[in-house]
Amino acid sequence: MKWITFTVAFVLTACLIIAGVVLYPNIFGQAATSNNQFVFTLFLGPFCVVLFFAWVSEKVILKLSNREE
Repeated sequence: MKWITFTVAFVLTACLIIAGVVLYPNIFGQAATSNNQFVFTLFLGPFCVVLFFAWVSEKVILKLSNREE
């Protein structure tokens, strides 16, 4: 896995969590302030999913670019 894949996944997940807290403050805002363990799970779960899809996308892009050459 390339470092750019990890970085993009991290930034996308951070934006996803921030947007969720801004758009749904009654649900995510209270959860984000009251329980630190929930905040960690709230970030870690989506991060693993986004990282998996970024990794698969990286593999597909690299295979397609190698096929063209």
